Amino acid sequence: MKKAMLRVIICVIAFLILLPFLWTVSTSFKTLTEVSLYPPVWFTPGMSIQPYIDMFFYMPFARYTLNSLIVACSSTFIALAVGSLAAYAFSRFEFKGKKLLLLVFLLSQMLPGASVIIPLFQLLNEAGLYDTHAGLILVHSAVLLPFVIWLLYGFFQGIPRDIEDAALIDGCSRMTALWRIILPLALPGIGATALFAFLGSWNEFFFALILTSSDATKTIPVGIGLFVGEYLDIWNQMAASAVLLSVPPLVLFALTRRTFVRG
Repeated sequence: MKKAMLRVIICVIAFLILLPFLWTVSTSFKTLTEVSLYPPVWFTPGMSIQPYIDMFFYMPFARYTLNSLIVACSSTFIALAVGSLAAYAFSRFEFKGKKLLLLVFLLSQMLPGASVIIPLFQLLNEAGLYDTHAGLILVHSAVLLPFVIWLLYGFFQGIPRDIEDAALIDGCSRMTALWRIILPLALPGIGATALFAFLGSWNEFFFALILTSSDATKTIPVGIGLFVGEYLDIWNQMAASAVLLSVPPLVLFALTRRTFVRG
């Protein structure tokens, strides 16, 4: 009886969490007139895939998708490559200022993006990286790095040092032990961290809005904002693009589900 009640409560909570997304899916199949109906209704006679077709004529959605994939995948890879080495060093070595550095990494996550956007803009502009993939990748990597270090630091701390010491006694170098022993054991944590980092870059809006200006570099979150005009808000196409925006993370989660849960 208790299990049945618990399942009902979980289903209700899951439905409430998914309710906004389900409404977005419903809106993505309606005409503009049906979107404005009051009271609103879930299903209407004019529902079709036309908003999904029209959105490709309204904006270069394929280009924005490619831009988002380039930026999110590159940022995740850089943040994981640098962050895993840094997290390993923090978990295995004692040095002056270690706790202070970890605290600084943590505090950096609390800074609002607006507080650093002006110096970032000037730096990228001076370096010729404004409105480029490389500039946005660097910024996203820097934003993700403290988060990656903190997550992987906890996972590396959980791996017994005796296993690594045994590998060192057998002749492995520190880097070989890291590559062959530590990283495979930390793989569930690395997978979960990679998924969170990818989602962080994929959904990021503020930096992408300020640091890009052309269709060649704009990402999907910025492109969705273009549907809001001065005289007309194209809600059905905006909802359609939001649904498509959700597809890659859902596919990635489905592929890494077991690793993510173990992590």
